[in-house]
Amino acid sequence: MKKIIFAMVFVFATGTMMNANVSTETPITTTAKAIEIVEDFGCAGDCVRWARGNTFEIAEDIGDHPNDDDMYMEIYMRYYTGCLRGC
Repeated sequence: MKKIIFAMVFVFATGTMMNANVSTETPITTTAKAIEIVEDFGCAGDCVRWARGNTFEIAEDIGDHPNDDDMYMEIYMRYYTGCLRGC
């Protein structure tokens, strides 16, 4: 009997929550055109991509994944800081 009452209370509670989220308002539509934003991070972004690519390439050559060992983070940081010095 307790299970039946608990099931009825559960069904009633979830039904109440579902009805609380219903909205009768009509959505507002906009006619403005979407503006594409292109961000240029400059040299720092280029260094990140270059260092990350080299680090992944080294790991793949060994048959490893860069997240498996802290050594790859050190390799990445050396590449990245060296690249930034050249900017």
